[in-house]
Amino acid sequence: MRRRLREDFLRFIKSQSILGVAIGIVIGQVFAKFVNSIIEGLVMPIIELFFYGTQWQHITINLGRVHLKIGIIIASMLDFLVVSAVVFCLIKFILKEEDKFIESSDIQTPPVSRKP
Repeated sequence: MRRRLREDFLRFIKSQSILGVAIGIVIGQVFAKFVNSIIEGLVMPIIELFFYGTQWQHITINLGRVHLKIGIIIASMLDFLVVSAVVFCLIKFILKEEDKFIESSDIQTPPVSRKP
């Protein structure tokens, strides 16, 4: 009974690419930690130069009873821009290396149209 359950489980993992998804999740968490350290250690100190003496993440615009939290929006936009830029550079690097590998090998592959 246990052996069959184990075999079914291993077959499920292989057929559904669960292992690849799990690896992607782990890499994504580490990547998020890396990007957060770039933002907190490099980008935010530069931005704080422009808002000296204030905590810019807490900047709000008051319109009567409505308080627009502009600082949070700026921080989210910066997170998005940094993540997008890092992913773009990483994909561009991988595609360039893949092209070098294909050119240096004897593998005949049809041309692939890529627009980074």
